[in-house]
Amino acid sequence: MKAPERGTLDVVWGLGSGRRARALLREGRQVEVLAIDVEADRPDRVRSVVGTCERLRDAEACGRLRVVLGSAADFATRWRELDPTRMDLAIHVDLAALASVPPEARELARIVERLHLERMDLHRFAARMRDNLLANVDALAGAIALDRWTGAAAGRPGFVLAAGPSARAAMPWLAQARLLGPLIAVDTALPLCREFGVAVDCLVSVDPHPGSQVHLQRGVDDVHVLAMQPYCAPAIVEAVSRRVLAVPVGDVLCDRAAAALGLPAVPVAGTVLLYALQVAATLGCDPVIMIGADFAHQGGTTHAQGTATAREVPEYGVFVEDRRGNAVPTSTSLRRFLGDVQRHVASSERRHWAIDGGGAGIAGARAVNPAVIARWVARHGRDRAPQSLPVPLPPTPARSSAQAAVWRRLIEEFDGQ
Repeated sequence: MKAPERGTLDVVWGLGSGRRARALLREGRQVEVLAIDVEADRPDRVRSVVGTCERLRDAEACGRLRVVLGSAADFATRWRELDPTRMDLAIHVDLAALASVPPEARELARIVERLHLERMDLHRFAARMRDNLLANVDALAGAIALDRWTGAAAGRPGFVLAAGPSARAAMPWLAQARLLGPLIAVDTALPLCREFGVAVDCLVSVDPHPGSQVHLQRGVDDVHVLAMQPYCAPAIVEAVSRRVLAVPVGDVLCDRAAAALGLPAVPVAGTVLLYALQVAATLGCDPVIMIGADFAHQGGTTHAQGTATAREVPEYGVFVEDRRGNAVPTSTSLRRFLGDVQRHVASSERRHWAIDGGGAGIAGARAVNPAVIARWVARHGRDRAPQSLPVPLPPTPARSSAQAAVWRRLIEEFDGQ
């Protein structure tokens, strides 16, 4: 398959109804559709979409439209063949189409969707992220590298609290759970922890948006350490004085910072839960017990009642299977986050348990009945004394100042490119 020799090429991931291709053709563009949502042996599906639209039929007949079918490997090969040095390439993604790809192409579809959304976020929020980075420089320079926590909780369970609708039901036993192992909570769940008086060993935040400070509405008492990333909202960073840091791998500026400062780098995703699981992995927790990781709109709400962002939502027509194979309502973003977490679990040597709150089944994680885990915690937590996570000494003022200078130099160099 050879790329067109002239002009620009608009590449669309996903055929769907053909709407995205029609819009581009109306602008006089040359379009190639990588029909990842159509099974390779179903060309009749393509014909039913193209054949019923005069604009698509005419564009295909004159060579302005091409629809490519194939396996996931074929699409990856085609992607490598597209040469931006020979043409101007514009990449488009039909998210609705990617939500209905055949099983063999789902992994590729998730990668395409994630990269597309990350690129959109970069264009939309680049200025804000840069401002956050500048505001956070001193905090970054004074933070402790996450890898200095390696094995700090080895042999102990780790309780990772997400803010899904089922999280509230677990709060009564989480205070005792901390006697067994560290509680690692996403920032969205902080109001719940404050409401129930549950101390947080490690609060995790990645959100760059200033609106995330709403999670601080009940304060940060009993938050031991913040696990942050460079672009976090400054209000969150400034609220907790003890911080650990890992940078997102694949971010050009952060890759340079990792090399220059010896910082650990971790994969990122749209869900803060992934970073919380990476913290648990660094600590050496086993098993890692996920609470409130529903990836579904249980009871028609986005988050647990009592969190700052809980709201009622209608069904979007998007569903995910629970561990019994029943369909539960969700959203495309939650389904994408589920894929990110499942990949993490699949690559981990640690055991992962998921408290079954009626949400999505998490492949690779053992589903645990909430009543069973509450009894397990009560039995094993009896007569235990609380153990806080150790916090290594932060850099000396001189070293912190030197690290801040490196961050500022890297930002200045990046701005100049």
